[in-house]
Amino acid sequence: MNIALLQTLREAEGQFVSWPALLEHWPNAGNDIDALIAFGYSVEIQPILGVAYRGPCERLCPDQIEWNLNTRRIGRNIAVWNQLGSTNDLAARAASSRANDGLAIFAESQTAGRGSRGRVWVAPARSSILLSVLIFPPDSLDNPHWLTALGAVAVAEVVSEFCDVDARIKWPNDVRVNGRKIAGILVERTQGSVIGIGLNVNTAEDDFPADLREIASSMRRLTGSPHDRSDVAHALLRRLDHWYNAGISDGPASLDVPLHARSEHLNTDVIVETPLGDRTGRLEAIQTGRGVTLLAADGSRVHLESSDVRSLRTI
Repeated sequence: MNIALLQTLREAEGQFVSWPALLEHWPNAGNDIDALIAFGYSVEIQPILGVAYRGPCERLCPDQIEWNLNTRRIGRNIAVWNQLGSTNDLAARAASSRANDGLAIFAESQTAGRGSRGRVWVAPARSSILLSVLIFPPDSLDNPHWLTALGAVAVAEVVSEFCDVDARIKWPNDVRVNGRKIAGILVERTQGSVIGIGLNVNTAEDDFPADLREIASSMRRLTGSPHDRSDVAHALLRRLDHWYNAGISDGPASLDVPLHARSEHLNTDVIVETPLGDRTGRLEAIQTGRGVTLLAADGSRVHLESSDVRSLRTI
């Protein structure tokens, strides 16, 4: 797939690129354009005016995702499947070899996708980003709470960038906009660590089950138009890689600032469910992988370790 030619057409922003300009750089431009059309890209061809880009393909394009990705670890190997039972399960099987460190597995649809607490993750085919990343983190980062925060921060930043909204993190693993869930993170430990991400991209309102339509959202619902999922996938891998490398260089506290800034419950009164009972107070801080700090009614501060926090909700 000639992604350089595709990018030239896209950068013309709907205007025609002349045949002489295309053939100057790509003598086989005609065949390359036919290949783009065959894959599913919308391209208009005029014998005199030239060629114009009209829209992305419906399916994910591995070549487009990899184009100028330049990640250090995450996304060094990319696989796109038409259908899987679960991307997390396949990533877990790949953990038998450390050569698969950084492997990113995408699926257009899943038959056994799952979220946290055994919930089912439902997504129409070719509507969402269904992604699992396999990594072998150093001991300092090999913490499911830190890895969940890594996924949540990266997703929130991508949604904010593409949709011009304030995406927030509902601790520990949901990304929401205006109180509606747009993504979920599921981290599972095998021989390595698997970060599973489900992000609603082009899901239409009618695609959601009736009981979810008032509490779920998608990037398409936020902007009113569909998004190029390959672009979204590309950006997401880069954000994951950025924060993972920051963690390796600077330690787990590297995520404290972005997680704190995007916390949906920060500076609000919350109930925290713990093994020893509920604790209430104003949420003052969230430290990645290390827990939460509450300001109690009597003015004292209570720190709760991440492993002791079963749930957190606004009062």
